[in-house]
Amino acid sequence: MRIRHIGWLMGLAVGLAGAGFADVTLYAGQPTENAGITLRSWGAGSIEDSTETTFVGSRSIKVLTRGMLSGGWVVFNTPVDLRADLNAPDKVMRFTLRFAGTSGGAGGLQAPGGFGGPGAPRGGPGFGGGGGLTGEGGGPQAPGGFGGPGAPAGGAQTTTPTLRELRLIIETSDGKRTETVLPLHNLRTDESGWQSLSVPLRAIPGLRETNGQIAKIGFFGNATGVFYIGEIRTLSEGGPIQGYIAIQNTFGSVFTSRSQERLSIASGDELIFFGVAENVSTPVEYRWSFSDDPSQVDGTGQVVRRRFPKRGNYTVHLTIADPLGVRPPATAKIQIQVN
Repeated sequence: MRIRHIGWLMGLAVGLAGAGFADVTLYAGQPTENAGITLRSWGAGSIEDSTETTFVGSRSIKVLTRGMLSGGWVVFNTPVDLRADLNAPDKVMRFTLRFAGTSGGAGGLQAPGGFGGPGAPRGGPGFGGGGGLTGEGGGPQAPGGFGGPGAPAGGAQTTTPTLRELRLIIETSDGKRTETVLPLHNLRTDESGWQSLSVPLRAIPGLRETNGQIAKIGFFGNATGVFYIGEIRTLSEGGPIQGYIAIQNTFGSVFTSRSQERLSIASGDELIFFGVAENVSTPVEYRWSFSDDPSQVDGTGQVVRRRFPKRGNYTVHLTIADPLGVRPPATAKIQIQVN
């Protein structure tokens, strides 16, 4: 009887929470006339209904942007009520995007300068399809793209689109506008090439001072480029960020902090360290420490290189942080033994 009573209370709590902060789908791949939206091009950009690629449904929205002032607007014929979501601590607006030229399994993790090597077997730790590690300054390619431990060939990749930033302008039915700029580097791509990018609603400057009725959303990039919008929705994305360290050695083998606590290398070897964030689609920051003090920042970015010329034991710490301070960070570490 007591168990039944506790279960009823838990069900009531879940029901009340769901009633107040239910997820809202703003767009789900329908033809615009069925979705209750109107598309309006802006400046030298354009926006249109498209059947070239889809995430859900039968359509996507194709946006051509030519800079921060050229793109397009998604206008909701009936404003979308997000008033309850504005006060939810873990509520985000998620945009599922695909960038022209991005295909699942085709691109590897981009590393500054590139690094070659024989790679890992298909389906082995951290290696996916045929893209490999490509450097912004050129450099040889390893045969497998980094896709996380146990990723199948052609699995999830991290790619960098031509556009580096996405400018979002949200206008509510009371005539107020708020905007935010989201970085597009280090986005995780699924097998079909789609990428999810989220922004916490309470982190959008000024949005909580509006009436919460979303009338339209403007999409603009920092340069000339094409991307597709597959879905726009709100959902809860709370709790601590999760993540780990992946390491590639001079022979192309990949190790992770999840599978081992210590890695032995020869004096003078160089390692490439990758930060892998999970359970998050909002932008994150990667901070590295190569000392016993994890608060000391010796490097930033998802990918860093480090050469170990002296013998000894070193501890590598990684902090994956939410730059907006909404979610607790993830931490990981691994011991490097230099012989």
